[in-house]
Amino acid sequence: MQLRHCEIVTNVDMLKVDLQETFMKYSTIKKWAYIIHDKDDTRPHYHIYLNFGKSSADTKMIAKWFNLGYVDKDGNEQTGEQFISKIKGRGADVLLYLTHENESQKYKHIYDRKEVHANFDFESEIATAKIIGDFEHYSYAQMVAYVDTLPIDEKTAVFTKLRKLWELHCQCLSLKFDRKIDVIFICGKSESGKTYYAKKLCDQLGYDYCITSSSNDPLQDYMGQNALIFDDLRFATFDFVDLLKLLDNDTSTSMKSRYNNKIFNGKLIIITSSIPLKYWYPDVRSSGIEDITQLYRRIGCYVEMTYEYYNVYYEINRYGVPVGEIKTY
Repeated sequence: MQLRHCEIVTNVDMLKVDLQETFMKYSTIKKWAYIIHDKDDTRPHYHIYLNFGKSSADTKMIAKWFNLGYVDKDGNEQTGEQFISKIKGRGADVLLYLTHENESQKYKHIYDRKEVHANFDFESEIATAKIIGDFEHYSYAQMVAYVDTLPIDEKTAVFTKLRKLWELHCQCLSLKFDRKIDVIFICGKSESGKTYYAKKLCDQLGYDYCITSSSNDPLQDYMGQNALIFDDLRFATFDFVDLLKLLDNDTSTSMKSRYNNKIFNGKLIIITSSIPLKYWYPDVRSSGIEDITQLYRRIGCYVEMTYEYYNVYYEINRYGVPVGEIKTY
């Protein structure tokens, strides 16, 4: 059987080769890691992870490399291939198993990561492997980027699992009524640096971000990033009520998108516009049916940009004009 990566499990007293020498001898082995489990309820045994990169290796050949063959009690020669397992899930799951850090082994002895010997950054790979489904610390976009780094034979299964977790996460978000987001409005003429300022701010905060422009589907490219930058947004893009819902801290509202409705679950929304806020939704201001100040109250920071400097305000009056203390940069 040809495999791109595999696991070998064999008792310590049965292994007849020097592992380090064997790893070095066969260039087909690109990545390796192993540990001795000697604190389980079984005989001390090795768990050995092998990864062959873009190549593959036959299990009979692998058994010969590690001298796994033996003569059984009936005098028959065995290749030892039964000690080699095909990895059914992610390679990362095997790495987690080396120290019993995966969920299914949580009641067993947890081995110290320092007991693992590897020719790669084991700590880093374990940390990265744990990001799937961890929406508290990573965005869906970051997880998709991680899936893209996996071997081809792993990608489909992991991505399918991730999509299901993401859909469930969005459903749970729709039930929350206490989210906390910051909203910044940046106003300035064309080429005054509004978008550049927005991106640099996200970088300084350590937020990944999605930039979306004014269109009939502004949330099409949003993939759960921490920040959403509406670049050169026109107020006609959103109905007034829909924009209020999107910026509301008291609800997580599903917004219309062409293929699937999207829920913003990040921490920051930045709106850049060449049109000052006081000119937005003139029909709402004149009709008196809706209270335009609801929009102003949702914006925590107003930035006025020119070609030479920019002013930062933290208060907007009932006419949509930034007021209060000014910070000039």
